[in-house]
Amino acid sequence: MIDGKIRTAVIGCGRVSRTAHYSTLKDNDDFDFVAVCDTDKSRAEEWGAKNGVRAYTSVDDLLDNEELDFVTVNVPNGLHPQVGMMAAERGVHVMCEKPLGMRLDEADELIRLCDEKQVRLFTVMQNRFNATNLLLKNALDKGRFGELLTCNVTVRWHRGLNYYSEDNGWRGKRDMAGGVFTNQSVHYIDTMQWLVGAVPEYAFACMSTRLRPVEVETHGSGIIKFKNGVIGNLDLSVLTYPDDREGSITLMGETGTVKIGGKSMNKILEWDFATPDPEDDEKVMSADYEPPTVYGFGHIEMYRRVARVLKTGRGVEDVPDGREGRKAVEILNALYQSNDTGMPVQFPLGSEE
Repeated sequence: MIDGKIRTAVIGCGRVSRTAHYSTLKDNDDFDFVAVCDTDKSRAEEWGAKNGVRAYTSVDDLLDNEELDFVTVNVPNGLHPQVGMMAAERGVHVMCEKPLGMRLDEADELIRLCDEKQVRLFTVMQNRFNATNLLLKNALDKGRFGELLTCNVTVRWHRGLNYYSEDNGWRGKRDMAGGVFTNQSVHYIDTMQWLVGAVPEYAFACMSTRLRPVEVETHGSGIIKFKNGVIGNLDLSVLTYPDDREGSITLMGETGTVKIGGKSMNKILEWDFATPDPEDDEKVMSADYEPPTVYGFGHIEMYRRVARVLKTGRGVEDVPDGREGRKAVEILNALYQSNDTGMPVQFPLGSEE
């Protein structure tokens, strides 16, 4: 356990750090935000100065020169396991932005090393903490849906050329970013498997790249069959004209239908159950919110829960760890494999050592 403030560095000064991490760290008294790190020297210095912290251009230099308890890894997706392992080797606790990794074997290696070094590994899945999704999860846990039948995810967003070209173009590279399935929709896929509450049985996907000179998929569809019989459907695109229109998840069961929509699962659009629950049904009336970005407000709750675990050892089950993050990576790997082969892919894909 950590006594006093948690000495923290942010690795990667890109958009998610600037939008969701810096302010959250500075507003949480459990953390001592001491440094940033980015391979772009001017960007590291800029955000170091803006946050009043030291700036580094090398992860090794950061780890050599700072006495850290905790790092948050916000580098390109394909580098998450590598950077996480560098911190874990030094006994530093790690939180990775989504996804935990691009490849399942690399995610497993990070999990194994963190276990070996006895450091905590967390995965940022902040949409689990949306007020709307927490109400939905509570309704599921109460059995209000009866037998759950389907879970549908729709992402209709817009990402232009500037999005793919900034930051040296890593968002357009398959090994570094993945496309709409990984880079935009991993939170929805994670929310799906979290709500369904069963391991997947098989997956099938069809993806395409159009209108953008990139390696990653811009749109596609997928089906995930879970072992409890639930069928999950994915309808994903970043070519929606003219801008972001919808980020929704819909659950249908024997005795209930709920759709959480808006631009990023921030509005309850349908809430119909055979049996009323006055307490929950009243909360629905005030659950909608308007996030400033698609990231929402979940990072605040994520950091609060992480602090509790690191300082007290309690609440481990209340925050997504490495093994929770692994679940979405396995589903994504199956979907890409299915698209590449044109065949359904069976689970499990691999096993942890």
